[in-house]
Amino acid sequence: MSHQMSNGAGQLQEVSARDETKLDLKVQNKSNTLNSQHSIRVFNSSPNSPEKMTVYQMVLDALGWRNQTKKRDLTSKDLGALILLGFMFLLFVISVTGFFVMWFTEFYNNTMLENLILAEHSDTANSWLNPDPKYDTLLKAHIFNYTNIDDYLAGRVDKIHVEDLGPLTYQEHTVKVNVSFNNNHTVTFRDHKSYKFLPEKSSIREEDILMVPNVPLLSAAVHVKRMAAIKRVMATLMIHNYREPLFKKLSAEELLWGYPDKIVRLESLGFGKTHFGLLMNRNGTSVDSVQLNTGEDDIGKFSIITQFNGMPQLDYWEGGECNRIDGSEPSMFSPNLLADRSDVNVFLQVLCRKVPLHFEKEETILNNISVLRYRTPLDVFSHPSENPANQCYCQNTDRCFASGVINATKCYNDAPIFPSFPHFFSGDPVWYEDFEGIKPEAELHQTYADIHPRFGFPISGASRIQINIMVDQTPLLRNQANRFKNGTILPLIWIEITSGDFSEEVLSLLYKSTYGLDAIQLALKYGTLLVCLTSFSIIVASVYYLNSKREEERIEQNKPIAELEALNGGVVRHVEVYECGGHAK
Repeated sequence: MSHQMSNGAGQLQEVSARDETKLDLKVQNKSNTLNSQHSIRVFNSSPNSPEKMTVYQMVLDALGWRNQTKKRDLTSKDLGALILLGFMFLLFVISVTGFFVMWFTEFYNNTMLENLILAEHSDTANSWLNPDPKYDTLLKAHIFNYTNIDDYLAGRVDKIHVEDLGPLTYQEHTVKVNVSFNNNHTVTFRDHKSYKFLPEKSSIREEDILMVPNVPLLSAAVHVKRMAAIKRVMATLMIHNYREPLFKKLSAEELLWGYPDKIVRLESLGFGKTHFGLLMNRNGTSVDSVQLNTGEDDIGKFSIITQFNGMPQLDYWEGGECNRIDGSEPSMFSPNLLADRSDVNVFLQVLCRKVPLHFEKEETILNNISVLRYRTPLDVFSHPSENPANQCYCQNTDRCFASGVINATKCYNDAPIFPSFPHFFSGDPVWYEDFEGIKPEAELHQTYADIHPRFGFPISGASRIQINIMVDQTPLLRNQANRFKNGTILPLIWIEITSGDFSEEVLSLLYKSTYGLDAIQLALKYGTLLVCLTSFSIIVASVYYLNSKREEERIEQNKPIAELEALNGGVVRHVEVYECGGHAK
């Protein structure tokens, strides 16, 4: 029995020895494998053996995948994730750039505004120089008919009754002539206007006869008074010989566009013309040249008039502020000037001065087209005591009148012309206290403009001005004006310039420029935001996927070490069992 037990114990020891030998070999092999892998990693990361890395390797290294690619090829799924990650990163950078450009800069608007620049030979400049007649404006003339002037002059009535007749409506077509594009980003030109009477839009005919003031006679009275004594006597005798009345009957067409007159033929008065008409100088090429900024160097300067008749400043008024031109051409404005809704200035040749326009409100017209409505301030023609800014308009004149009219005699070759708003709107009631038929109304007589907020051109509106003449009691009038107070202002006509009727084509263009470009801008703004968020989400998901794969690979790499530890632990337990006499179960 003891011998069998001894033999059994010896066999068991031999088996155990053989098992331990095999186990030691396995452990040694595993250790050698792991040590070799560790040596490779140490060697590759050694600072003594630098390796030039490509962008692709840098990305892999950042994600912990570079060493793995040396042991095995990436799967198509992994490679696809990396490609998607790179594409999404590029898309994210582009979308973030687009997001900041669209939300925090004026790049889009400025790009659109480049189409406004009046660069030589550009489509914009060509259409401005010679516009399509479908964009023509309308000139509407209202004439004051003095219905009871004979009775008033004879003392039979106390007040003058005037009748506002009109409008006589004309299609106004304007082209630019004598054009010169200059090297300082300006263009010089003259307006050439032509008119077509539109009877269907008029309330009176051009042939209708009206009783109106004799403008050449009233103007001559002022000029003759300033002549030297001998010359003044000769001119007075000559004009008396013509027996011109203080008021005369003329057709509407004659008063507006000209009729032959003896007084204006007199060289001694400096006229040297044959005909006189209140709007005669508007028909044809203007005597005034204008230079304005094309906007090529700065869109903020676009349409600002820099010279009038070759001069950078006017010489009609006293002081630099009033003589500053510093206003836009009335048919277009720089959108940059409209952005903060501050006042804008327009230069009106009929007044030889700039006039401010004050932002009133945002409005919708023509079936929901958004516009910015600007109006002339009520105090634009006020006396300096009410509007101190007008002080320099009174300093070089014979007299500074009450609020409501402007002394423009220097603008009209010393003719006694005193413009105002129609029906003396916003003026002192003293101007019409001797008249019946003067009824100022803001809706009918105030100037306003509905301006496109993106492109700065007026879509609608009305520029309104009234031409008046002053009665200066001199011997030339042969006591015809005794009934008038000296300095009485007689209204002649008032005109308004409005936009024409919009065709379907023009309305379609307006809608596209308003809603189409706005829709594109909104699409780009929110599109870049959406792409930015989407690409960022995909980047996060891709990184999470790649990190998950990396963790799986790390676990896979650590499995041999775990097995080695498990085997070592098994050998120890096995040896302990035999050392303890095989009592372990």
